[in-house]
Amino acid sequence: MRFDHVALTSTDISRSINWYAENWNAKVLYQDKTWGLVQVADLKIAFVMSHQHPPHFCFEVDDNFIADKLPDKKFKKHRDGSASCYLSDPDGNKIEFLTWNNDE
Repeated sequence: MRFDHVALTSTDISRSINWYAENWNAKVLYQDKTWGLVQVADLKIAFVMSHQHPPHFCFEVDDNFIADKLPDKKFKKHRDGSASCYLSDPDGNKIEFLTWNNDE
């Protein structure tokens, strides 16, 4: 398991991306109208629309982690070929688990 990104909600993806790029020299990794991803130093920040994704932090996991810790979770496929599922911690914070190896 390794840290992948943190996701913040945005009401305007383009504005958020531009602000981080202009003020913090963020490298734009992906951008469309509903989702964006930048890298600032060693941190990836995703910008999401609240009606599509909750604010969260994400770990990339492998098949062994899924089999051991998430055997009953259904992973949703994404447009980039990855798949993920969400869990909540005891305080309701969302954690995304992301894989590039899931064939479901």
